[in-house]
Amino acid sequence: MRKIVCIVACLFSVLTMAAQTKVTWSMELGLGMSSWMGKDAGNSSALFNQKVGVGIDVPLSGLVSFQTGLNWVSKGASMDIDLSGADMGVVNMHVNQNYFEMPLLAAFHVGTAANFDMVFSVGPYLAYGISGKRDVDVDDLTVSCNTFGDSKIQEQIVPGLQRFDAGLMGGVALDFKRWTVGLDGEFGLCRLVSNTNIRNLAFFFTAGYKF
Repeated sequence: MRKIVCIVACLFSVLTMAAQTKVTWSMELGLGMSSWMGKDAGNSSALFNQKVGVGIDVPLSGLVSFQTGLNWVSKGASMDIDLSGADMGVVNMHVNQNYFEMPLLAAFHVGTAANFDMVFSVGPYLAYGISGKRDVDVDDLTVSCNTFGDSKIQEQIVPGLQRFDAGLMGGVALDFKRWTVGLDGEFGLCRLVSNTNIRNLAFFFTAGYKF
């Protein structure tokens, strides 16, 4: 609950700043791939995923701005897990993780001779898991369970993922008068499961429309 309050407080502060400064609002859609990284994620496979949200660009100077917003982001991976304790051996698990995510980025605008700017952005992000599903293939059956809660499969407890996530985000974009197109990378710093070294990793091609 404290983490949700922190995210809401950050958003309120940004909206207050936006009310006092000339800002640019945008709608953004991203399509790309997500996976897991870390020493315990060696056999994970990437999944096709997407994100959509509202962005705010607050000018700080002629070359630098502060970028934030609120996005719905889908992440996850496919991974083989060992359920030998339940006499099932190694099974494949497909994990979908849906987050509300807030980027907190410094953006550097570089003018070009063409009709667009190059924008390089970097900074942290905060995210909170809101929904998701894990599909485990058992023989000829598929068993589904909640991503962010502990589940019992064949009498063996499979721990749920941590809801809170935070990490680093970086990107590069072409900024036109009304449109932006770019590439974002997200690198999680929080462990998805407390006793493992598995973290989120995602890359998205993005397109946005500015108001």
